[in-house]
Amino acid sequence: MDAGGVSVAPAADELKFESNISINEINDSRKDYTPGSESLEGLGKPEERAHYEEQSTYKSLLHELTLEEKVTLLSGTDFVSSSSVPRLSIPSLKVVDSVNGVKGSEIHHGTPTAVFPSSTLYGATWNNSLMEELGKSLAHQAKLKSAQVILGPTINIHRDPRGGRNFECFSEDPLLSGQLAAAIVRGIQSQGLAACPKHFACNESEFKRRQYNVAESHNSRTVREIYLGAFQELLRKSEPRGLMVSYNKLNGVHTTENVFLKEVLRDEWAYNGCLISDWFATKSSVAAINAGLDLEMPGPAVFRGQRLVEDVQKGLVDEKAIDECVARVLELIDATKTCHSQAPERGEIDPETNAMALKIASEGIVLLKNEKNALPLDMRQAPKIAVIGVHAVEPVISGGGSASAPPQYLQRPLDCLKEAHPVPSLVEYARGVNTNRIIPMVPLDRTTSKSGKPGFDISYFNQDCDTPIHTEHQHVPVVAMVRNLKPGLQEPGFSYEISTTITPTSTGHHTLAARITGAFSLFVEDKCVLSSSTQSEVSMEDFLFEPARLERRISVPMLAGKSYLVRLLTQARIPKENDYEPNPHGAVLCYEEYVNDRTSISEAVQIAASSDVSIIFAGRNHEYESEGFDLDTIILPERQIKLIKAVAAVSEKTVLVLNCGNPIDVSPIIDDVDAVLNAHFPGQEGGQALANILTGKANPSGRLATTWPKKFDEKHIPTFHNFPATLNEDGEYTLKYAEGIQIGYRHPDVTKTAQWEFGFGLSYTTFEHSDLVIDNTSDSDIKISVQVKNTGIFPGHEVVQAYVLPPANEKAWRPARELKGYEKVWVLPGKSESVEITLDKKHTFSYWDEEVKQWRLEPGTYRLDIGSLEACFEVEEGSTWSGR
Repeated sequence: MDAGGVSVAPAADELKFESNISINEINDSRKDYTPGSESLEGLGKPEERAHYEEQSTYKSLLHELTLEEKVTLLSGTDFVSSSSVPRLSIPSLKVVDSVNGVKGSEIHHGTPTAVFPSSTLYGATWNNSLMEELGKSLAHQAKLKSAQVILGPTINIHRDPRGGRNFECFSEDPLLSGQLAAAIVRGIQSQGLAACPKHFACNESEFKRRQYNVAESHNSRTVREIYLGAFQELLRKSEPRGLMVSYNKLNGVHTTENVFLKEVLRDEWAYNGCLISDWFATKSSVAAINAGLDLEMPGPAVFRGQRLVEDVQKGLVDEKAIDECVARVLELIDATKTCHSQAPERGEIDPETNAMALKIASEGIVLLKNEKNALPLDMRQAPKIAVIGVHAVEPVISGGGSASAPPQYLQRPLDCLKEAHPVPSLVEYARGVNTNRIIPMVPLDRTTSKSGKPGFDISYFNQDCDTPIHTEHQHVPVVAMVRNLKPGLQEPGFSYEISTTITPTSTGHHTLAARITGAFSLFVEDKCVLSSSTQSEVSMEDFLFEPARLERRISVPMLAGKSYLVRLLTQARIPKENDYEPNPHGAVLCYEEYVNDRTSISEAVQIAASSDVSIIFAGRNHEYESEGFDLDTIILPERQIKLIKAVAAVSEKTVLVLNCGNPIDVSPIIDDVDAVLNAHFPGQEGGQALANILTGKANPSGRLATTWPKKFDEKHIPTFHNFPATLNEDGEYTLKYAEGIQIGYRHPDVTKTAQWEFGFGLSYTTFEHSDLVIDNTSDSDIKISVQVKNTGIFPGHEVVQAYVLPPANEKAWRPARELKGYEKVWVLPGKSESVEITLDKKHTFSYWDEEVKQWRLEPGTYRLDIGSLEACFEVEEGSTWSGR
């Protein structure tokens, strides 16, 4: 869930919550204390501040803390704040999500922020130095939000193309994931903040993520090489000040209380940063402390607080273990003390940040197909362009959940293409088919409230009372309450009503829908058209991330221009608050007018037939790819396939732009189109980046960080039958890594099963590699150099990828090739650049030996492949080793 789990995707009107609901309102404790309001200048009495100033660090105050104060520091106070100790002027920390956009403390209508692309696009840049600069930009945004800790990056692995949160992760490869993440961490922390990468570990699926057990030991080869491998690479290349521990179980034990935190992180890898639980992931008092989990989030405490104090007093927990955890929390506060601020959140726009968002988007967009010279478009010829698809005017900038954030602005691809065209009127647009998964909220411009103004009337009632105890007018048809109810509401049995008058613009069977947490009745002109007397089992995750699960819909005949009074009455849920999270109450009134797909496709075909080129925007948005749930399929919806085929059939040239975090099964349409661009979720500058690439102002340089399978079936996806978790005979959800390390490009049949392999990407220019030189004289490193020449007419980036092939006599099976190094280089036409890559022998040539529970460096003849070049070299001495 993470700190930002209470936020929603910025482009998702249908996910909006009641405006100005602060995350601080989610907890009803500490009424006289506002977390995060302290600073070195504003906390404690003058003599207490002076006392701190006499000490060199907050950690030096550890011996002055009482047991109760120590325990207080080991949990949060709300969704975004850790605890403070005012007596000793120890401030709280403010934590924020995430590396795609640093957002503030509001559930909705929060402070705007710079929204960068999704992490799959970061992965496709293959550019460590660019990611380090991104980290600095993220730190700047965090300072504008008065935060000290950024919860990210997310470095879980793309195990299966249905993973709901894959868009928030980099790659299927642990080395690429770990190095890019480390670069972001270095950038963030160079500005005095802390980065908190997540989620440690084996958290590659969203379905039942709080329950499922990964049926593997932390010493299995699969876990070590792939899923812990990304974190190991992260810690080799950076020192993140925090790590977030995941929800799931590993080998039957929740990660937040699992011995592998101590055995692997603390002892083997010598990591001494602060371990923070994912939100509501702490499952115990004693076991979690003894495993080394430092900070329980969010607050108020469930397993820390008085419960932990009593555990210490009973001798169940040694106070030394408490001291170790407190010391790490204090070290985190020390490390970020120059950034403590009580200033209000700000959303300032600056040209440097805009340029960074544009540069990253431009470097990560991947050209997957380009035939018939479809791209780049030659604007000198003033071509007539048909732009088709909802995403051209409603940009998809992010996936859903914690990684989403409210953008400062949006660049619409249609607008950017018109601006790039010498005759903007030659760029025509057709909306095409709908791409949404759920029914959107009632549009404000179709409504009239009781006052005669656009909007919605919200009324709240206590049980057996017809007179509302509270009423308000809103511009969004949403009720959302967590813990803090409206003044005067009494549990159980209260209810709330959303009402408005809707005036359709067309005649037809239109869809009304309700997203609700309790029993409800939906009325049109005082006639009940849809209802349920059953209370839904709704978790906080459903409430925040999976609106489709809460939705009930009905088709209603309506006339254009006629006004209809619509009321949604919802009964409050019976309180079932558990030990871990609050009880949500909510309702959303939704409406969508009927659109005939055949008519929409016909309109698109009409403008395509008279154009020189058609650009179709398709794919998925945050309603399909989000925290909280996994995809059911990677096949495009049938209506999108029909649109693409129909337009391509009449177009002189067809360019397909795909928004997605996960791969898409393009088998139904790949032969119909001339060019394909993988735009990912490209952030607030994505529209401009796409326009620049489409028109040749920028040369695409993205390379896939994840293999795209040819088809969505068991033949082409190694994990097909082992994803997501399934219920075993003992009633436990289990996730099996039956495929072992054979995921993505590591699978032996990948050349047959992949549509596009890991590392693939086209350019508008061509490159030639030559003069491969290997220096194997060092005992610890191998140094590689290669010349890269731009043999085309466009300047551009080349990504030099170094793959190592194992010896023929290898004792353990190893993939045919593994990525061991890479470098991105800019080369002008006709020019050459020298690229150097250094490989650490110990890490490059070792595999995990399960028998000895160590890494084994196997001697033998290895082969290095870089592009079309190859060379062999000897590793003469073998060994076993452990550590980072």
